Amino acid sequence: MLLDIEPAVFAGADHAPVIDVLMMVAKKRHDWHPTLAAADRLDRFMQGSREVKLPVLTEWAQKAFEEAAHPHEDERPAVPVTVAQLEDIVDDLGKAAVLVVENKLGDGGFVRGVARALGEQRVVDALRKGWLRFSHGGGCGQMAKLAADECEAFTLLLRVAILYDGDRYMEGGPSDNDAKAARARAAGVTEVHVLTFREAENYLPFPVWEHHFPRRTAQISVVRSMPPRQRGYDDLKVRIGKITDPLIPDAVALTEADFAELGPDVVAELRELLAMIHRIL
Repeated sequence: MLLDIEPAVFAGADHAPVIDVLMMVAKKRHDWHPTLAAADRLDRFMQGSREVKLPVLTEWAQKAFEEAAHPHEDERPAVPVTVAQLEDIVDDLGKAAVLVVENKLGDGGFVRGVARALGEQRVVDALRKGWLRFSHGGGCGQMAKLAADECEAFTLLLRVAILYDGDRYMEGGPSDNDAKAARARAAGVTEVHVLTFREAENYLPFPVWEHHFPRRTAQISVVRSMPPRQRGYDDLKVRIGKITDPLIPDAVALTEADFAELGPDVVAELRELLAMIHRIL
């Protein structure tokens, strides 16, 4: 998350929460682009904490002071880190962000694979380092309640999002998950994405299907002959097979072009999904 750290936090008697949040920034878990005045206050704080041996933080603080002379443009809304709420905010920032999905293994593999293919290394790293985790919904019926329950772990920053399947059977068709998404938002989970296509499987490029089902060439050929929009709403789990492993395994290397084959709007939607994840990171 992008932070706006109030300079007054450096004057507090307890340095522990200040060092905690600065370490998260230094390790690129969260971002802070201090102004010159804030960087000067940071420098004085670091000078007064010389007895604490934190090489990563010391090196970052020096770079931050140098970069403060060149304001960094960042369009994301910043989270205020204030004296009054310092401990609660730092505690929330130190917890893993949560993406609630219908199937942790399958949908989790899909999200990880999309992030790799579209060059969103920060999402990939966050999953590897435990800064982002998947919560298993076990079906879409309980996902809104599960997400609301995950929110209980946070005090101020509700770093929880939901990914629903589209469950649509034709382009522009209704989805029962739209109502479920509305209930989730009403429960306080503002970050919700409902897929446009039927399911995450309908976004899978052919190299993925060929990896999972190398002997079902005839079935894959039938799908390959479909117009992309038809393929987006077909029941591919019945037509080709049900994938019980991560939908996009690490062994399959994909690029943006593999997803663009389904249409330019597909890549745009997947980037919207990743942007939602960035907002809770």
